[in-house]
Amino acid sequence: MTKRTITSSFKAVFKAIWNILSGKIVTVGFIKRHFAKVAVLLFVIFGFIANRFSGMLEMRRIDNLENELKTSQSSYIISSADYFSKIREKTMKQLVDTMKLGLSAPEQPPYMLTDDE
Repeated sequence: MTKRTITSSFKAVFKAIWNILSGKIVTVGFIKRHFAKVAVLLFVIFGFIANRFSGMLEMRRIDNLENELKTSQSSYIISSADYFSKIREKTMKQLVDTMKLGLSAPEQPPYMLTDDE
């Protein structure tokens, strides 16, 4: 391919794009003659855009719900662990009281023994 062929093909493409943009190919008469086809084409294009937009909104909604689900699951695990620890402590206290062992939970934390040498 020579330089002349490349420039002539580039000019032809540029001219075709310019004719489309300036209205020489798709004229008002063409739109009037093929009004139904043009209207259906525009309807399909707008439907495609609306479908894509609604899909993006639903994906964002799904992401938000997934984040909320993860938060709820971690909250459930924390609450469940807290509940079971309280139940175990209460059950153990009842068992000690029924056996009359005289044991009780200390009021203060244990002391740390250190060697002062």
